[in-house]
Amino acid sequence: MEVNGVAFKEPTSGGANSAQGLAETFDTFLALLTTQLQNQDPLDPMKSEQFTEQLVQFSGVEQAINTNTKLDELLQIQTGNQLTGAVSYIGKTVEVVSDQLLLKDGSSKITYGLDGKAATTTITIVNEDGETVRTVNGNTDSGRHEFVWDGKDNNGATLPDGVYNFTVIAVGSEDQTIDTVTAAVGVVTGLEAVDGVVTLNIGELGATLDRIFAVRETASEA
Repeated sequence: MEVNGVAFKEPTSGGANSAQGLAETFDTFLALLTTQLQNQDPLDPMKSEQFTEQLVQFSGVEQAINTNTKLDELLQIQTGNQLTGAVSYIGKTVEVVSDQLLLKDGSSKITYGLDGKAATTTITIVNEDGETVRTVNGNTDSGRHEFVWDGKDNNGATLPDGVYNFTVIAVGSEDQTIDTVTAAVGVVTGLEAVDGVVTLNIGELGATLDRIFAVRETASEA
């Protein structure tokens, strides 16, 4: 937007930063208009059409500030509602779509689903340095399967607890790739909200609510 040769940045959405930018634009516009009125030539005052046009633009900036403020308030309410609703997940065992797993106390469970019968299924676990630490053959039948990793590498050495990446590659009898869905399994230990997005904490893993596809009661330890 430009008024009397002075350019103003168009308002954009984006929370507190954009609201602050709009407020600065509003203040600048107000100062410009006030100065213009104070210094206009009494013998050649601003035409009513021109003055009205600037007032309309002035009102538009004010409305944009109010709109952004309301949107921020709605976002905070929505995030608060999501947090409140997600509290019930704490302590529950969940399956979340992921290509990461959490090794805890020397054990980790993952699930995977095959969209068809495979000739071979290979599960590969990779550490944070990108090194393959374990490769095993998985179930080749169509459907959902579970795999529990004992935390050992291909040489039988016990690996430290932590987050690892994994892949499940399924190949059909005609060397075609079988579609797969992989998921991590773990107990929700907490919640957090960042930029309006609620994330479940599963130990060191994080998962947004839209990645959850199964919730179960956590089995009691004997």
